[in-house]
Amino acid sequence: MGKTVSKVELSEIVGRDERTLSRWQRSGMPVIEFGVGRGNENQYDTQAVIEWLMQQAALNGKKESARDRYDRLRGDDLEVELAKKLGQVVLEADMVERFEAVITAAKIELLNTFPDELAATLSARYGVQVDDQLIRDPIESILRRLSTYDEDDDLAGDPDEPDDEEGFEEDGE
Repeated sequence: MGKTVSKVELSEIVGRDERTLSRWQRSGMPVIEFGVGRGNENQYDTQAVIEWLMQQAALNGKKESARDRYDRLRGDDLEVELAKKLGQVVLEADMVERFEAVITAAKIELLNTFPDELAATLSARYGVQVDDQLIRDPIESILRRLSTYDEDDDLAGDPDEPDDEEGFEEDGE
């Protein structure tokens, strides 16, 4: 926040007369406090007024028309479309769709193929019959927990918190 000044003081600071300041005020120049009644003057924050003046200078004194705003927004849309074509941005909906496809494929693999193949591999390697249900049950349990996952739940610690580095060093890992 800058210095709080009266209209007379502000007039001296910016080098314009009080009528110009009144006109600027009607155009949106910031006022801290409006003086009510005779002898009570408006109060201005010099920093806010200077920032407003710089913004006005950047616009060359022009207000953005509805057509200018439309053109600017349309240009923004075209830039986003180009960025999408160039692979610089990805829409959230596309990412969700891809993520759901990967999750579905992983579930199918974990529930249908993996238990049978692992049971057959273990049976052949160790010469004992391994029931694939022994493998399937924990996988189904984990997938059930994941399907009801709420980001506010703490399944495996806070994902925003870094791993406990001190515990790693003490264990020698």
